[in-house]
Amino acid sequence: MSCRQCGESIIEFDSTQGNSVCTNCGTVIEENTIVSEVTFGESASGAAILQGSYVAADKGRAAIGSYRRQNALESREKTIAEGRQRIQSIATALRLSERFMEAAQRYFNLAIANNFLQGRKTQNVVAACLYIVCRMEKTSHMLIDFSDILQTNVFTLGSTFLKLARELHLNLPLVDPSLYISRFAAMLEFGDKTHAVAADAMRLVQRMDRDWIQTGRRPAGICGACLLIAARMHNFRRTQREIIQVVKIAEITLRKRLDEFKETPSGNLSVSDFQNLWLEEACDPPAFKRARKKHQDVTEEDQEEDEQEQRMSVGGQKVDIKEGMMKKEESSSDNEEETLAAEMNEYLHGEQLLGLAKDINGIYSTITVHFLDYHIKSTRFVSERYR
Repeated sequence: MSCRQCGESIIEFDSTQGNSVCTNCGTVIEENTIVSEVTFGESASGAAILQGSYVAADKGRAAIGSYRRQNALESREKTIAEGRQRIQSIATALRLSERFMEAAQRYFNLAIANNFLQGRKTQNVVAACLYIVCRMEKTSHMLIDFSDILQTNVFTLGSTFLKLARELHLNLPLVDPSLYISRFAAMLEFGDKTHAVAADAMRLVQRMDRDWIQTGRRPAGICGACLLIAARMHNFRRTQREIIQVVKIAEITLRKRLDEFKETPSGNLSVSDFQNLWLEEACDPPAFKRARKKHQDVTEEDQEEDEQEQRMSVGGQKVDIKEGMMKKEESSSDNEEETLAAEMNEYLHGEQLLGLAKDINGIYSTITVHFLDYHIKSTRFVSERYR
């Protein structure tokens, strides 16, 4: 064999890749030569590997790489084919068009490229891809619809959806509850007034959006509350249980939305006024109202505690004053008693001194009398003796 470019006959053969290269000019004479021999080589770890590549029946050329890489490619193709089948089955059950299937398939391929399927069920990833397309196209399909078809937990499916959207860096539009009003109104069987009930429910949704009730809330709860109010406006006695079975929400969620709408100015209007008037003012968000009310309650409790402390302090001061007066009275009484006792002691001491003086005076008078008597007697004796 000689080279077609330079005519050189020195050709280098690479049996592992199936290539033939001219050593003179570098022209590749043969590439991916298919051989029937089976050869084995040795990997870096010492394991025996099969060299070459298998050519499938529908392939025109062999894929470059080892048999292990070929198995990986075949496994990925199988996963893509399985995902395509599941997408078609779910889309058919939800009556989605071919355009939705193709868009979901592209998202599924991106999930495989990012190794998102590892450790997750393929049906959950497929449902998440279809739901992303429905969110992008703003259809009336909900995540719980996919959960009902797959018979899986809706929260598990929702977790897979959120993680896939985060992995693919998707900016999904917010869900508008008005997309589901017509669907739920048809399921509640209002008959000829279905359109009128749905129109009033749409107006209620817009009013709730104006009053900050819709923000941050799931659309099913908003739809349930609006449909229940709209049904009562048209004299349809739909119970809360019937709304819950159609919208698939909890009873406490429905009651909270109704209570929040009742606190707005629009909730105090009559049916005719609500249908004809549109209040331009917007209410505060329910969370803000609750926080402000809680703050007011705490403030009132603090004020009550302060008033109680003031009353207790004033009462304590009064008690202290009373105790001081009582102590003062006791001390004054004690002082009076001490004064009286002192005066009594002084009086008694004076009486004793007076008695003693009287006794001394008596003794002195007796002595004087005896002395005078003796003096008289002695004088008489002397006078009689010297006569």
